[in-house]
Amino acid sequence: MTSAPSGDAAAVIDLAAALDRVMGDRAMFLRLLARFAGDYRDLIPRLQAAIAAGDTVLAQRIAHTLKGAAGMMEALPLRRLALEAELALKADGAAPPALIDALDCELTRVLVEVNALLAAPAVAPLPEVSSTAAPALPVDARDLARLRAMLDIGDGRAPELVALLRPRLLVTLGADRMAALEKSIERFDFEHALLLLAQAGNASPPDLNA
Repeated sequence: MTSAPSGDAAAVIDLAAALDRVMGDRAMFLRLLARFAGDYRDLIPRLQAAIAAGDTVLAQRIAHTLKGAAGMMEALPLRRLALEAELALKADGAAPPALIDALDCELTRVLVEVNALLAAPAVAPLPEVSSTAAPALPVDARDLARLRAMLDIGDGRAPELVALLRPRLLVTLGADRMAALEKSIERFDFEHALLLLAQAGNASPPDLNA
């Protein structure tokens, strides 16, 4: 298990920061880890196949999605490598084999830690979150851009992200707009959900490179 403090670049996953992101909701964090393990276990073969087939758009999308997921769970070294791969693919239509190897190695390290947390949380306990922690902050621009991008393409994982970001979205939107957003998400009315976010003063287009 990683025991490095928040902000330590060597940490596989910054568990304290990740739990803070979900306001100490351990059950939600474990669901996030399980989703990550299921979605990204075979990512490197899919990325390599896309590169080999010359499908740069797909390869960029795979790297971009991994970057976002790694950021959500505070796996910051993995996020940096995924960003490097995405930028290399965007610039050159390919990524150096050494970079893909490094990405594969770091993803493996993350998955090992994820599996340890999911298989034996009592053996690999999550850090405690103080009950006197500071109030929730507004949702940050990177997470908001990711949510808007998912809503824009009708990504079925958007409700999960809304649930994950709920404490911060509540600060950003206020109680009335948050309730309306959740109703729209429940109905899968993503167009209306986007409108609610725009009405809250977030009308700039999502930055997919964030």
